[in-house]
Order: sequence, then C-alpha cells, then structure tokens
Amino acid sequence: MGNRSVEQIRADLAANRAKLSEATADLVESMKPANLAREGVEQVKQFVKTEFESVTAPLRDEDGGWDLNKLLIVGGAVLGVIAFAVTLNSVANRRVLTTAQRRALEK
Repeated sequence: MGNRSVEQIRADLAANRAKLSEATADLVESMKPANLAREGVEQVKQFVKTEFESVTAPLRDEDGGWDLNKLLIVGGAVLGVIAFAVTLNSVANRRVLTTAQRRALEK
C-alpha cells in the first residue's frame, strides 16, 4: 500500500467518484415514478401470464393445445351454475311479487 504514488491514489479516487456518481444516477433514474410504474406493470403482466398458464394447464393436452372434452365439461358446469342462478333469481322475484300483491290486497 505504501508503494502507491499520489497520482495512483488520485486516479483511484477519481475512478471511485465516477462509479459512485454512476450508481447514484442509476438509483435516481430507477426511482422516477414513470420507471416504477413501468416496472410494476411488467411484474403484473408476468404474474398474470404465469397464473393463467397455471390455471389453464389442466385444460391442455400433451402437445399444449386445448383439450376439447375438458373445455366442454367446464363450459357445461359454468352454464349449469348460470342456469341455477337465473332460476333462483326468478323464484325469488316471484316470491317478492306475491308478497307485495298480498300486502296490496290486505289494504
């Protein structure tokens, strides 16, 4: 360490200052709201892509294509749930109307 000249020490200090300045500029750039938002959007896109692939994996065949039989089963189940909900809504609306009609007759 004692073998270094003043010029070498000054050169090392200048190099360290340049590295510190570059690191600080990079930090400031990464903390800008637009860059934070862009990074957040990229992370969300990657998360959604991964989750979509995870959820749809059971519906795909060995080649990566859609398995039509599994899609039809899922579609039928969804249609059944929708039909059930519509039926319940219809029955509930009839019951409300019937109650309202009874009250109107009682007056």
